Amino acid sequence: MAFLHLNFSLKLFATTIFLAFTVEAACNGDRCYRAETSTLSTVTTTAIISSSTPAQDYFVPNGDFECGLTPWVVEIPDAAASYFVGGPGHTSSNSFQVRFTPPTRGKELGVSARVISAPVRVVPNVPYQLTFWTYFDNQYAGFIGVKFNDVAWYTIDATDHGWGGDFTLNTVNYTPTSETVTVKFEYLFGSIASLDRIDGVTFAPA
Repeated sequence: MAFLHLNFSLKLFATTIFLAFTVEAACNGDRCYRAETSTLSTVTTTAIISSSTPAQDYFVPNGDFECGLTPWVVEIPDAAASYFVGGPGHTSSNSFQVRFTPPTRGKELGVSARVISAPVRVVPNVPYQLTFWTYFDNQYAGFIGVKFNDVAWYTIDATDHGWGGDFTLNTVNYTPTSETVTVKFEYLFGSIASLDRIDGVTFAPA
């Protein structure tokens, strides 16, 4: 994986970042990611900052679940929900999947399941983009919500992109104000037995 290193002076002005990187499939401790080519587009900003720059990850650890679940954390407040990591994935072997078998038994503010990423290091006040793929097995399969550092930001349901068939791409813009971001996906179901999946989670400058 190629990391982008920036040399900052006291004032950063009109800095343009264009990076194409390729990641080799590997499991390496708490970082696992499949081979993938991404392009980071232009970032222009003006800021007064120190001469040192925090390291940036440009990925969500194990964002394609090819190393199983680690280091993601799963919470299942609803006994009607169960989770597993396995096939099919979007372009790889695995995805994170939640199966809902009604009736609900213990939702937490409507949430049946959630999966939480490890912290991703970022540069504050620079626009970033989260991308991930979703799959819903039926029209009434509820929806998946996204939170950044516990702040609700985005929702996707089966009727937004369709259901069954293939995974569909989601793109979410977010500008962090801290040096780390934790991404949380929450699964909310209706009253129909359903299976929802996510895969290919990435987070990089927009």
